[in-house]
This record gives sequence, structure tokens and C-alpha cells, in this order.
Amino acid sequence: MTKNLLFASAILLIISCTSNPKTEEEVMVETLVENSLTLEFASKNPEVKKEGTHVGASEMLHLSLTDNSQSDFVGKSLTLNNTIEGAINFYTRNDSVFCNAPNSLILMSMPPKAGVIPAMIEAMSDFYIAPMSLLKFESVNIMFVGPGTKK
Repeated sequence: MTKNLLFASAILLIISCTSNPKTEEEVMVETLVENSLTLEFASKNPEVKKEGTHVGASEMLHLSLTDNSQSDFVGKSLTLNNTIEGAINFYTRNDSVFCNAPNSLILMSMPPKAGVIPAMIEAMSDFYIAPMSLLKFESVNIMFVGPGTKK
């Protein structure tokens, strides 16, 4: 009797283990992927003697600024969501990018739009910055290209 009971239990165990009602298509595997924000910048290489539209893409310097970081770019210190006194601080709020610079600057869209006057931004002012905006400082111009690819 005990042998029959053990045999029946073993058969039920084997059947329950081998009969999986889910197919491979129904099984979902979740992978945690960390997204990090990156902002892209460009500026004319100071060694290039050309001006304006005569400067080619290959003659530009490029920077990918990652979230919570600081980087030196064409003699300026840039930060993203990592405010440092004296730096050009970029930060995000509600999927928009804002900036605060220690010096006054001129902000203009690129390419320039007819009828749109460049904005004079006072030092230490918080301002919204759209992709393809040019920040014109006394010594250097920095183009905010836009958000980079999330990694």
C-alpha cells in the first residue's frame, strides 16, 4: 500500500513539474537599465582662424556632459545637475534644461531666426535654454546642441 502511495505521489510530482502552462512567449524577463542624462555641446576650436559659417563641423570641439558631473570646455567649467560656484551650471526641471552662468552673456538661437533679437542674460540669472542655442560670452561661444542619447 505504501509503495502504491509513493508511486502515485512520484507520478503526480513528475506531471506537475513537466506541465508548465506558460510558453516561452508568455515568460517575461525584466532587466534593470539605468538611464543617465547627457547634454551635448559644441564650440569652435580656438586654433581655427575661420569665423561664422566658414567653420566646418570637423573644426568644432564637442563635449558630452553627463548627469551630476563637471567638465572643462574651451576654458569654461560646465556642470549638469551639480551646481558649482563660478561654473556655467546646467540643470533640468520638468524635462526642460535651464542654465545659470557667473557672467552676463548673449543667448541666441542657431541658426539665427529673422526678427528674433538675441537675449541679453545678466550674470547669475536662471534661464531656459532650448536645443541649438548659442551662449555668447566675451571670450568664447558655446553651442548647446541638445540632450544626448540615454545610455
